[in-house]
Formats: sequence, structure tokens, C-alpha cells
Amino acid sequence: MGKQKRARGAAEAPVPAALGEAALGPLAGYVGYALRRAQSASFRHLERSAADPALTPGQFSLLTAIDATPGLNQRRLAEICALDKSTLSPAIDALAARDLVLRTRAPEDARAWALTLTPEGRQALARMRGKVEAQEAVIAAVLATPERKHLVAALRRIEAALDAAD
Repeated sequence: MGKQKRARGAAEAPVPAALGEAALGPLAGYVGYALRRAQSASFRHLERSAADPALTPGQFSLLTAIDATPGLNQRRLAEICALDKSTLSPAIDALAARDLVLRTRAPEDARAWALTLTPEGRQALARMRGKVEAQEAVIAAVLATPERKHLVAALRRIEAALDAAD
């Protein structure tokens, strides 16, 4: 198994060697495939360590956005989280059914739902945020700060380029 060194002699972290390249063919060299594997590893790690295993990474994202902007309407939440209505509506329904999110009619548009966290939603978010921050520490152990900043910037450029290519 190969090793990748962090800047300035920091701890080494294992990097999958070859990823079974013979069996994967060209997949091993595709950025999209590497992103999917990293996302899957991130989700697996959170599932193993989550205080609330029923709170998915996607639900964590929704709760975080609602917490940052109480009263946010579902249309704007969908835009922020890059989700379509058919994905967002069932997710909000599930969070409301668990009493994590409260939906009220938006004062500026009676057709829209304004979203806020319930006390239970704030507690679930706090528990999961601790697990996410622990995961971020694991990532920080293998990426020096400049690498992390470059990676996040590159991922944002990839997202923008793929959205623009549609």
C-alpha cells in the first residue's frame, strides 16, 4: 500500500494502491469515480460514528442550512443545496415527521413553506455536527491547509463547470 506525505513532515496516511486498476479499467483514472469513492468513504465513516444513525449526510446538510437561515423557504433551500423539488420535498417531509423541522407558511408567500428547526432538530444537528467535525479532523490529518483549500476550490470549479455544461 502506498503512502502520501503531508506537507512539512506531518503524519503519513495510507492511500489506496492502484484501486484494483486492472479490474476497474479506465475508472481508476476518472475524477468523477474518485469523487464518488471519496463521498462513499465519507458517508461510511459518518454512519460508523454517528450519534443519530437515522440522520443522513443529506439531512445534516438540510438541517445546517435551515439552522443558518431560520425561516428559509423550501424553494431557496433547494437552490442552496442544489436539489430539485422532487428530492427536497420527501426529505423535508421525513424531517418534519421526526419533529426535527417545523414548516409554517412563509409570510411573504402563503404558498411557500418557511422552515425552522425544532428543539429536537437543533439537538440532532449538534450531535451530528460533532461527528462531522471529527471527520473533518481526520481529513485535516491527511491534507495540509493549502491542499485542503485547493481541493475545495477545485471541487467548486468542477461543480460550476458541470452545471454550466448542461
